[in-house]
Parts: sequence; structure tokens; C-alpha cells
Amino acid sequence: MSADDRGRIRVDADYATPVPHIYAVGDVIGFPALAATSMEQGRLAAQHACGEPVPDMSELQPIGIYTIPEISFVGKSEDELTRERIPFEVGISRYRELARGQIIGDSYGMLKLLVSSEDRRLLGVHVFGTGATELVHIGQTVMGCGATVDYLVNAVFNYPTLAESYKVAALDAMNKMRAIARLTAEM
Repeated sequence: MSADDRGRIRVDADYATPVPHIYAVGDVIGFPALAATSMEQGRLAAQHACGEPVPDMSELQPIGIYTIPEISFVGKSEDELTRERIPFEVGISRYRELARGQIIGDSYGMLKLLVSSEDRRLLGVHVFGTGATELVHIGQTVMGCGATVDYLVNAVFNYPTLAESYKVAALDAMNKMRAIARLTAEM
């Protein structure tokens, strides 16, 4: 078996090593080296080993950091979008503004949506605070289904929950996009 200069095992797109019938996934192959990603890599490797059709792994990989507060994100960052010259708007919801955030006493948590100002698709979701690693999956699902911020604006979320932060942040982004459209129309 061969390894790169950092000791990582080399694999192909199906996680097969150069040694016949040997697969490698997870930390030993490198980035992202996360438990959730490693489990999915293992499932895809097993499918390939058994001769089953193997879909490509989704590019929408959530990252979770189990600190206090929790941090989680999926998709692009503001820096990436700016570098790539992709127009976007930011929608923010602060836990302290939500009934559930007040109930649990999390006054610092927040959810941020990065929304395409061209087609209103979600481009990134960033969360920190209580339950961030759970909440990020709502945005991941919306992004994976190709839905727009309109879905979040029109969805009914249980109240009081932290999931309501999606609706609040979506409304924030939509209000900003509406204001820009109104100003542009007046010019």
C-alpha cells in the first residue's frame, strides 16, 4: 500500500487502494477526516466492493465543531463567495431574538444564511450556539434539494424552537433583497 508524504493512504474515487480488494476511508485518507464523512465514505466503499452502483458523494458536507458554543456550517463562506464574485445577501437570526433562545438562555447564538441575490438559492449556512450541529441540516437539506429562500420564508416552524431561526434569517435576507430591488428600480 502506498502513502503520500503526510502518511495518508492513496485511494481512487471509490476509496479503493492500489492493493486489490482493500479500501480505505476516514482519517487515514485525509480531509475532511470527520466521523460523519468517514461513515458515508465507508458506505460508498462497501457498495463498490459489493459491485453495487455508487453515486458520487455530495459536495454539501456539513462541518460540526463540538465546542461550547457549538459551531457548524455547510456550503460557501462570505469570503469564498466574494472571491468568486458571486452576488449574495446575508440573512441573520440571533437566538436572543427567539423565544426558544430566551428560554434556554443562549443570548449569543446565531444563524446566518448566505443567499444568491440572483436566483435566491441558499449558498451557505453558518450556525453557532446551542444545537448548531443539529440545526445546520435543515439548511443542508434545502440546499441539496435546490430550494430557494422562499421555502424558508413560507415554511411553518414549530414554536418555540431554534429551527425558527431559519424563517427569521430568511425574512432578513428577503427584506434586504427587496430593499435593494426597490432602490435599483428608483434609479
